[in-house]
Amino acid sequence: MKKWMRGIRGAVLIIGLWVVGWGLGFGGIMELVDPDGKIQDVWPTLLAVPGFIGGILFAALLLLAESGRGFDEVPFARFALWGACVGVVLGVLTIPAEVGDVSPGAAGMIGIGTALGVIAGFGSGVFCKLVARRRDPTAAA
Repeated sequence: MKKWMRGIRGAVLIIGLWVVGWGLGFGGIMELVDPDGKIQDVWPTLLAVPGFIGGILFAALLLLAESGRGFDEVPFARFALWGACVGVVLGVLTIPAEVGDVSPGAAGMIGIGTALGVIAGFGSGVFCKLVARRRDPTAAA
């Protein structure tokens, strides 16, 4: 029963989860913070793009680093660790500055990316474990 959350099928699930989580989750929060669209007009659409890129990176990390396990067998701490790694990459990719910039804006973007990556990674772990428990009720961890 647990083999459904391995390989390409599990990776596609994780990518979709990150797109929805970043787009509707973080984008929805930003719509509450910026309801008039003074900073950005359409937050869910804007944040679904890094969610897609992050989902691909996160799924690739899980497939490479946790190749002997299903996604539902990976500990929460490792989900958060891989999410933090992806968040650092996303934070670096969003810095609109020169290479080597160590300005507070650059550090802030890396920090925000890392924090959101940890949240998304942990949320992915919770989702995978809940879905696995629902599919196999005898495996209640």
